[in-house]
Parts: sequence; structure tokens; C-alpha cells
Amino acid sequence: MLTTKNGEFVDEHGRVVNLRGINLGGSSKIPTNTTTNWLDAKTTTFVNRPFPISEASLHFERIRACGFTLIRFIVTWEAIEHEGPGIYDHEYIKYVRAILEKANEYNIQIYIDPHQDVWSRWTGGDGAPLWTLEKVGFDVTNFPFCEAAICQETFGQGHSTAERRKGKTFPKMIWPTNYFKLATATMFTLFWAGERFAPHFMVDDDDSSGKKVNIQSYLQRHYINAMAELLKHLNGLENIVGIGTMNEPSAGYINVADISKGYGQSGASSGAGSKELKYGLAPTPFQGMCLGEGHAQLVGDFSNGFMQHVLGKPDSWVTVDPMGKKAWNSDSNGCIWKQAGVWKTNPQTSQPVLLLPEYFANVDFGTECYLPFAKEYADTMRSVWKSKTQELLIFVELPPLEFSTTPFPEISSSTLPGAINATHWYDGVTLFTRSFKSYFSVNTQNHRPVFGYKKILKMHVSQLGEIKQLGNEKMDKAPTLIGETGIPYDMIESTTSKLIRTSKSITFRDTSSQQLAAMNHTMTCLEKNLLSFTLWNYTSDHSDRDGDIWNGENLSVYSEDHKCGLDKTDYNYIYDGLRAARAFVRPYAQYITGTPIVNEFDMAKGKFRLVYKLNGIKYDVPSEIFVPKLWCLKKADMKVSVSDGKYEVEDDDRWYVVKYWHSMASVEHTVEIKVI
Repeated sequence: MLTTKNGEFVDEHGRVVNLRGINLGGSSKIPTNTTTNWLDAKTTTFVNRPFPISEASLHFERIRACGFTLIRFIVTWEAIEHEGPGIYDHEYIKYVRAILEKANEYNIQIYIDPHQDVWSRWTGGDGAPLWTLEKVGFDVTNFPFCEAAICQETFGQGHSTAERRKGKTFPKMIWPTNYFKLATATMFTLFWAGERFAPHFMVDDDDSSGKKVNIQSYLQRHYINAMAELLKHLNGLENIVGIGTMNEPSAGYINVADISKGYGQSGASSGAGSKELKYGLAPTPFQGMCLGEGHAQLVGDFSNGFMQHVLGKPDSWVTVDPMGKKAWNSDSNGCIWKQAGVWKTNPQTSQPVLLLPEYFANVDFGTECYLPFAKEYADTMRSVWKSKTQELLIFVELPPLEFSTTPFPEISSSTLPGAINATHWYDGVTLFTRSFKSYFSVNTQNHRPVFGYKKILKMHVSQLGEIKQLGNEKMDKAPTLIGETGIPYDMIESTTSKLIRTSKSITFRDTSSQQLAAMNHTMTCLEKNLLSFTLWNYTSDHSDRDGDIWNGENLSVYSEDHKCGLDKTDYNYIYDGLRAARAFVRPYAQYITGTPIVNEFDMAKGKFRLVYKLNGIKYDVPSEIFVPKLWCLKKADMKVSVSDGKYEVEDDDRWYVVKYWHSMASVEHTVEIKVI
């Protein structure tokens, strides 16, 4: 049983629980039959995402051997309801139940992640079904001509420098720019605030009543019902501890102060500052609306480097001419925002004219849009969830802090009981440049350069500390679990480690120093804040050619292409295929009989240290420290020292557990473990 108390996760004994887990998996965003027609969404299937049942045991055994006790399990709205509104894929739901039952055999807890990125596959990401876009009148086949979205499947049809270059390849990490393009921004605005910003947009309800409902109500109800349908079929699985509201949601146009000046101007009404990612073509919101109706526009074209991250300036300007194409289908009434009176076409000049530049301004997304949805969502999930032992925790995510246009809302425990702060964090410069430099970084909050590793470490530790404070100060002392964090493994001029044998333990060729350093840096920052987390990600079908099988990303800690071919009878087989494993497969205290002060591992010295103080609870159970055999193959190689009390070391086949019982003679207690 997992509960919360005073900003911590606690178990049934009252011990503080440090949750460490993994996102499963990277390829779960797309169907298994990806070779079918991109537009044939009805016959798609997500069965066997993240892997077939027949392969589950080995993957779960490997995940558990890494010390991961929690899986953030990726599902998408499309996977459940792809065929049409209210039509659920029960074959997929049956598969999900079977795979989570198998995870339970390995004592792995689950929190369900309703995943989306930039709305859907047809807007450059994943998540929502195709019919949601069709419902609002979009013609997805024309998106590239109107720069309404940039997708791998249609890359080369657009106007950016990257698409017009010879030997063009889909740019790494360009997909998030879809948050700031017409299709994605429109869908999220309608989802969160259609009743406010598109009150005219009424659609037929699906209950055969003949009634009309606003598009906001229609989309939210289908999303909530789809997740409820999945959850009610998972009843009885006691390893499920919670469910997320939505992965990395976007506010769309909500709170943009002036749509003629770009999304970054939203700070004028919120105090939140510039929050736009500009990479490739970056039309302003108004330019996006004009392009969607076929009007040519002069648009800035940004590269992924110094000009963007530091100066915020385009490399060039490109004339984008849709050549008669429109983002809206012929059966629709055209641009929703034109219908709403935001802009019009001048009848004399046939040119677009902006009427209401501040139409979306002065709205607090978190308080006015997200919270009402989250409450209804949580109430519905709990109404279908039946468990005798586990309260359903609600993992809260708002827009990524880099893109947020309004402050983080006040979320009281009475409004949203059992809420967890599941905000994400990445070393953004390393992620976007695919290069880790210990001597240089950029503060993504103010775009200023940072020099020297000590300052970089301090900056990132501080950023994570600020996220943790959101749970403490804004969510009634809710625990924080970093829902996503990790590193890109396709770093420039970096090769990946391979296993070799030594007489004492397992080690790695030192051919991945960038990866090891980057992952160790991330882990150190997390540990210095005593944070729980789920790394992004484990992709069972990762390959060098296709990466995580989605948008060219390459963050999986495991790769089939990096296995060394160890025989299954080999004791070290379980680690085969892991990348830079020494950095994340490391000793840590899983259960602590007090309030933790230090729970961190020094990779260079091979030294783990736990410090905690008594919290008034009389425990009859010990603190438990996970020590992987990746670091310490033999018990005799481990040196344990304690400040007081007693300890014992248990051998659990793939790892050791150091159990420590403190004495009551002092308030503060220390355990140190040397593994090399």
C-alpha cells in the first residue's frame, strides 16, 4: 500500500518511500501496425505495446534488477478509442490488464499515464484519435502546406529550410514546436476553454438525443470516459497506485496577450515571461490562423542553436504560401477563430485583418481551465476504481514549465485529494543539442549562459528544488515525483557502452563518457533534492536506426542493438543492452524509517550515504537499501558502516538489500556503503 504524508510517499509501516521507476515505453505512443495507411486510423491496434506478453518476464526482470519499483505505464486515448467516438478497443484493454498482471509478479507498482504529445499523431505527436481533429473540421492532409503541423509522415511538403534542403531528414526535437502551431493550439484551446472562446461551436451529442453540446464538453467527456473505461477493466490489480490526468498538456492560445506578437507575449498578462519554443518555421498565432485559411505569410525560420536558445532570433525569413490549400475541410465553415470574430478577410483587398488581438488574454489556465477538469476527471476515475487496499493517487501535470503561460495554481487537498506533483524536468540544453558539456549550459528560464560545472549543478539542483516546492507550497504538502527525466543517448560524437567481464563485477568500456556523465548528473540532481522519479524511458524495440520509434527520439535506457550477445544462462545477461547503466543502476534507500536528509550515491567513489532523523514514529521494521550486483557482485566486496544500531545484508538474486535498524540513543542516523 502506498499513501502520502507531509510531502512524502509512505508505506503501510509509515516508512518514507523513495520511488524510483521508469516510463514504459517509448514506442507505446504509436500503433504496432505502423505500416498501414497513416490515415486509416480505425483499423489500427496498440496491442503488444510496450511488448508482447511472451516477452514480458525478461523485460520486467531487467527493470526490477535496475532497482525500479514503479512503472509509469504509457497509454493513449487513441489506443482505447481509435475507431470512433464511444467505440472502445477491448482487445487492447484486455492486453493492458494482462501485461500489468505480469508486472505484479515482479512486485512492480504502476501508475497509468494517459500520454499525449502535441495532441495527436496527425499533429506531430501522439495521443488523441484522428476523429477529434475531423470533428472540429480540420483536413490533416493539408497541414504541411499551411504549416499547421510538422510531422514525420508529411515532412518535405512544408516550407522550412530543413524541408527544402537536399537529403532532408526530420530534425531532432522539432516536434514540440507543434504546441505553437495552428492545429495543436486550436485543439487544446477548444478542449480546455471551448465554451469561453468558441461558444458558437456546438456539435451533435452522441447519446442519440439530438441535442447539441459545446466542443469543450464533447472532447472532455470522451477523454474522461475513455480513461474510465480502461481503469474499470483494471479493477482488482493491487499494484496500480494511481493515474495521471494528462501528459504535458498545453494551454493552446489561452492567456496569450496579443496573438499578433507570438506566444511569448503571454507573459504580459500573467507575469510568466517568454514561453515559446522557436525551431524551424515559427508563425505567430495570428499568422497560423491566416495560413490555415490559405493566406501567404512571411514567417521566421529558426535553427536549433545559439540564435534560438540565447538570442531568440530567426536565421532567416521565409514566405509561406499555401497555394490555395486550407487546413479546414470543405464541409466545415472554415477557421473557428474567424467564426468567433477574432479576425476577418478584408473584402476589398482579400487580406486578413486582426480584430481582437487580446481575445485569449487574461485567463488563468491552471485555476479556470485545468482544475475544474482535473476534479471531474479524478471524481470519475475514483467512481470506477474499486480497491480494498490502495487509494487511487492522482498524478498532476500542468504544461511544462518552459511553456507555461500562467502560474502554477493552488491545488488544495480538499479540491483534489490524493494529488501528486508529477511535473517533468530535463536538462534542456543537453536534450535539444544532444551534447552534454560539463563546463557550459544555458539557463532556460532567462536564456543566459552558465559557465563551470559547479554553477551548472547548482542551477539544475535549484530548478528541481523549485519543482518540489510547488508540491509543498501549492498543493498542500503533496509529494513530488518527477514524471519524466532522462538524457538523449544519440549524443554527438558519442558511442554507447558495451558489457565486458571482470573478475570482481561487471564494468563497461569507457566509450560512453558523455552518456555516463549526463545521466549521473541528472541522477545527482534528483538525489540532492531527495526526489522520487520515473526515468524516460525503456523501449523494448529500440534500435540505432529508429531510436525510440517516435519522432527520432533516442532516450531509452535499453537497446536491442547494444546487447553483447550474452547467453541467457550467463548471470550477467540481465544487464545486457542497458546503456550507461552504471549511472542509473545504483544503490539507494527504498524505505527509510525516519525523515531523510541525505540519500545519494557518489558514482566516482562508489560510495552510498544515507542520513535520516527520527520523526516520532516507533518502527518495528528496518530501513532498506537497494544495492545492485552491477556494482557489487559479491557480498564480501561490500563495506557497510553504520552510526549505531545493527544491520544485515540479504541476497535477493539480482541485488542485495541492506536492512538497518537504528537505536533510539540518538536522533540522527547514518549508513554508508562502499561498493568499489
